[in-house]
Amino acid sequence: MTRRRIGLWVVVGHALLAVVVPWLPLASVSEQEPGQVLKGVSSRHLLGTDHLGRDLLARTLLGGRPSIGTALAAVLAAVLLGFVLGMAAAMASGWIGDLLMRVNDVLLALPSLLVLMLVASFVGRQTWVLVLTLALMYAPPIARVVRGASMSVLARDFVVAARMRGAGPVEIVVGEVLPNIRRVVLTEAGMQFSWILLAFSSLSFLGLGANPPTPEWGLMIAESRTFMTINPLPVVAPIVMLASLVLAVNSLVDRSGGASA
Repeated sequence: MTRRRIGLWVVVGHALLAVVVPWLPLASVSEQEPGQVLKGVSSRHLLGTDHLGRDLLARTLLGGRPSIGTALAAVLAAVLLGFVLGMAAAMASGWIGDLLMRVNDVLLALPSLLVLMLVASFVGRQTWVLVLTLALMYAPPIARVVRGASMSVLARDFVVAARMRGAGPVEIVVGEVLPNIRRVVLTEAGMQFSWILLAFSSLSFLGLGANPPTPEWGLMIAESRTFMTINPLPVVAPIVMLASLVLAVNSLVDRSGGASA
């Protein structure tokens, strides 16, 4: 089985879990059992319990929902923003296109995690705020890729022919450019999804993302790191889930790039 196929199955598995886990016959993610604090693997708790006596298996499986949901919404918004900005810079001529890319370079130079921390601290940790901020921070790399791929396509003979027959900008973008750069865009979107997922988990780890007692991988790691010497599973389990998803997405998109002919 190839690495890409393994990555596909892991991504599908994570996606299915994120959808169906609320209906699985698991223990409550919020029920606390004072007599079962930091217990190891048992028939009652298959992965043990955390520092509050909550079932670790249920919290680990459910922890992917806020992470994946937020990352997916943010990457979709980032692709839309990046595509519009990159395509506008490619289609524009002269100083207009250069100005758009200088604005893009400014956004690209900003430290993403620092900006996210500032926004979460001063604006709030509402999901829509985090999604928009993540999209704004991770759209510039997509815009740069879109512009580079689009400019090479715009110089081809079939685009020149489309312009000569009177095709407008929208028709050229949708009918000629987009089909030839979609794989490049999807590959970049997959890479940015991984970065966004890690950024959101990092925010949760720092106390600026998901709110307790929400089961979220980054937050679970932060809550349990003090008790690693007693029971490492509450930290190891979410790390394994997060790392497996990031590695699977990267292996899935790593060999899928390249503009179509």
